[in-house]
Amino acid sequence: MYSVDKKQQLKDFALAMSVPVGLTDGNKWPVRAGTVIFPVRNTLVHEFIGQIKQAGIIGDADKWRQAFDNPTQLWRMSHHLINGLLDDEVDKHEIAETILTFLEGVAALNYDHYFERIGKHIIFTDKMLSEAMDVNMITDKKIARKALMLSGLIWSYSEANYFVAHELICEYHGAYPLPDGNFAVVRDLINFSPVELWGNRDYSGMPNKARVITVHDKTLDIGFDAYNNLFDDSGTMASSLLSASVIVDDKVLSVDEIDSYISLFSDRVTSFSDEVNAMSKNEIAHKYMEIFWYRKKSLADYMGVPWKPAAELHRVLDEGLEKGPVKKPGQSAGGRTTPEELVEQYDFSKYL
Repeated sequence: MYSVDKKQQLKDFALAMSVPVGLTDGNKWPVRAGTVIFPVRNTLVHEFIGQIKQAGIIGDADKWRQAFDNPTQLWRMSHHLINGLLDDEVDKHEIAETILTFLEGVAALNYDHYFERIGKHIIFTDKMLSEAMDVNMITDKKIARKALMLSGLIWSYSEANYFVAHELICEYHGAYPLPDGNFAVVRDLINFSPVELWGNRDYSGMPNKARVITVHDKTLDIGFDAYNNLFDDSGTMASSLLSASVIVDDKVLSVDEIDSYISLFSDRVTSFSDEVNAMSKNEIAHKYMEIFWYRKKSLADYMGVPWKPAAELHRVLDEGLEKGPVKKPGQSAGGRTTPEELVEQYDFSKYL
């Protein structure tokens, strides 16, 4: 659990949220989620929160780790959940308690590391890091850069499958200090073949899981925000690179095998993106709804219940899209723009 009091947790949550929400790009591919899932978002919110309470994971860090794959899975849903509760005029004291529940989950999945606004994103304990680093590394810097190329392709691949829900495949974490004074950055990658979302796609050759580790010298200057967005304004991820290793299904890949995966992911990113670009806005809306429910699939699997949205919600989505969003009196049309306003918007400490 966090070592600070609950009010401070809520204040820090607001500070952390102000970064990714404030920097979000208004133009999203294939479309901004809020413009198409608004008719069903609040249903998802109450279902998600209700399942967390029903799952019996609250107060048990081990069970949180069984029900969720990574802390970003909670972080990247948090503002949708808060906004949905606000839309339904849920008591703000209840919202504050709900945020604290989410932060309990984040703490469990982060092994108690406190999430910073823009800083390190620490998941591994010292023992876990030591075990992870016990692999063969490619020390030729030019060849090691292929690991960065593959990581970038997999990030694009995540978008081609899950749109903005990068957390369903990618969890980047670090930078971890190493005994020799250098740093390691780790990318844990899962959920490559969502056949339940895209039944007609070719997922042959896709791994079950992968890990990309890169080691950097002391000039590395990166940070992560709460949404797992990487900040590397000076380009030090590439310039500081010393070595790398790519591990797929527990096997360390050779250079030729890395090249094969680069080719495979390049082809799939192209074909999957072309498929999405050919979809209508209505088709994208229904796929987005499925993706949003898929974002809590690990929780549903833990509970032994179906993850898919109820069939009735497809009709609700169609009717809502036809009517368009309903703007409530006094509701902001485009969200707040300054960091100070965003912090105020997400600070529920006063309601605790």
